[in-house]
Amino acid sequence: MNNKLKIFLPILLLSSSAFILFKFKKDSTITNTSSDSQNLNSTNSTDEISTSIPFQKLTIISNRCRGCGRCVQIDPAHFEMVGNIAKVISSTDLNSSNLTMAVNSCPSQAIVIE
Repeated sequence: MNNKLKIFLPILLLSSSAFILFKFKKDSTITNTSSDSQNLNSTNSTDEISTSIPFQKLTIISNRCRGCGRCVQIDPAHFEMVGNIAKVISSTDLNSSNLTMAVNSCPSQAIVIE
C-alpha cells in the first residue's frame, strides 16, 4: 500500500498543478485578448467595459425651452413642437450634423445630449 501511495501522490500533485497552470494560462489569454483589442497598456478589463460603451440620451430641459422652434426647423427628425415647448421624438442617430446644429443654435441651451 505504501508503494502505491508513493507513486500516486506525485502524479496527483503534478496533474493538479498542471491543471491550475493551464486554467491560469487560459484565463489570462482570454483577458489579454479582450484588452488587446481596446488598449494594449490597460490591465483592468472592468474599466475598459465601462469606458468603451457610451450611453447617450437626448433631452430638452423643459423649463429652459423658450419655444422658439429653431430645433424643429433645423432637425425635424429629432424634435417637434408640442404647445409652446419642443419635445424629443427620436433618440437615434445622435451624431447627425443636423442635431449638432440644433443643439448649438438653441438660444436657451435647453437641448442636452448626455
